[in-house]
Amino acid sequence: MSEPVAPISRGPSAEETVIEWLQRNARTLTIAVVVIAVAGGGYWFYARSVQVKNESAARALNTALQSIQAGNQALAASDLQKVVDRYGDTQSGIEAGLLLAQMDFNNGKVSDGVTLLNGLTLQSSAKLDMASIYSLMGDGQMQGNKAADAAKSYQQAADASGSDADKAYQLSKAARAQLAAGDTASAAAIWQKLANDPKAQGVAAEAK
Repeated sequence: MSEPVAPISRGPSAEETVIEWLQRNARTLTIAVVVIAVAGGGYWFYARSVQVKNESAARALNTALQSIQAGNQALAASDLQKVVDRYGDTQSGIEAGLLLAQMDFNNGKVSDGVTLLNGLTLQSSAKLDMASIYSLMGDGQMQGNKAADAAKSYQQAADASGSDADKAYQLSKAARAQLAAGDTASAAAIWQKLANDPKAQGVAAEAK
């Protein structure tokens, strides 16, 4: 059983010098310094590993983008999938996922694209891209004739939007999806809200 560490006294008493106080508390002070050093070293190692991972993810994404620019869709899809698989919890991984999902939709693989986007929403690094993810998901669901699901996705995109203009735009897409799904009451409620919202200027005319 290890010997308990004595707490450090507040300071030297009137009867002892600073040196005597340090000597008396040397063991406890040494342990405290070691703990601080280990914690600092652990944080540095973690921060450095995150930096290295982000840099590797960015390079991998750039390789995929080059494949897209070269018109090699098969290679681009393979490269993007590798970025998603290896670096899905990075910003580059989220960007790769969005691109790959769009490729799936373009190729008629709606279910694959929606599944991929659902997976992206679970990543902590997707926090800033939730509006884009849900909006693209709604587009895919509309393409797959699932208007009711699309309306929900567009509503989630609106809830995650960081600007009033984008929020209004996503709500307008939700209203169109509700109308396509036959839910005219819900569509009308959204249009009425947008028509009365001074911050929804971009879609106000359509709403009215």
